[in-house]
Amino acid sequence: MKGTILGAALMACASCATLAAADDFKGPTEPTKAPAQLNVTVITCFSVLHGCVAPADAISEIGKNLGWKVTVLDGGGNARQQNAAMLDAVSSGADVIANIAIDPNLVQLGLAAAEKANIPVVSGSNGIDTPNPVAKPAEGALTYAFDVAPDYAALGRETAEWIVKDSDGKANIGVFSDKEFPSVMALQAGLLDGLKDCKNCKISDLQYFTGSQVGTTLGQQTVGFVRSNPDTNYLFSPFDPAAAAQVTALQLANLGSQVKLVSVLGNQQNLDFIRAGRIQVADAAYDNRYMGFAIVDQTIRLLNKQPLAEPHGEGLPFTVLHKDNMPAPGKDWTADPSYEDRFYALWK
Repeated sequence: MKGTILGAALMACASCATLAAADDFKGPTEPTKAPAQLNVTVITCFSVLHGCVAPADAISEIGKNLGWKVTVLDGGGNARQQNAAMLDAVSSGADVIANIAIDPNLVQLGLAAAEKANIPVVSGSNGIDTPNPVAKPAEGALTYAFDVAPDYAALGRETAEWIVKDSDGKANIGVFSDKEFPSVMALQAGLLDGLKDCKNCKISDLQYFTGSQVGTTLGQQTVGFVRSNPDTNYLFSPFDPAAAAQVTALQLANLGSQVKLVSVLGNQQNLDFIRAGRIQVADAAYDNRYMGFAIVDQTIRLLNKQPLAEPHGEGLPFTVLHKDNMPAPGKDWTADPSYEDRFYALWK
């Protein structure tokens, strides 16, 4: 997403880039009246991960403004706790359950209980619904009513474009990946598509790991890869917590000057790496606060039995952050906040 220069009133170019113009709003335009009362349970993938919490925080704030009851539960980063949270939501009489970055295949027990109780379950950040390829559940399996996410492939292509430009078309890039998340695979497809036309770039065989390896063996795996491939000058990491582990490992191995790292999510720790010139140089970020608004909007349409806004991601804004367009320290990247007024106006 391209920022719009708003003039001298803005303090710095960094601030310019954090604001997309109001005219860039690609969300819904059809009104849908918000119910006066609603009992919503939001379940995060893992509440130590800021990217999971930010949409939940937005939904809580919106619910407070609309007079709803919103309860946020920690999914704990594992299927057992995520299913347990969904069962708690059902037993507590939730009207709607919203799961953030939780794979529906891992919470079939919770989805079955919700279906039996006639409670719709919605989601965000999975990348299994439009504008991303729609992932149909296996025969007999359940899934969400919708999923709100950015166009991951487009974000991947924009990330590739940044790497090619930053490297003057000479990137020798090691690509790390985690097959556990559909969103990772969707963004990766866009990244590789964007890199294929760079004639002088080289792309490694994909280096796979799992989320459980982030705090254990990923650092060692990364150091081993860089030492075995000394011509590598860029690394791509599929999400920020993994990138943080890789940055630490590379520094401890005195390999920090050899590679530039690019990651995904826009976590504040990783943005601090970029500010400090600490190995990471860019981050593919999207507006998680907007995601909360879009989840609420689609939920209202669902409950009102109106058609969902198309695509289901509701034009969720994204950008590639680097040293020249960072948000203020301690702040997440967000698009033009006027979208909040637009959503509230639709819900009157």
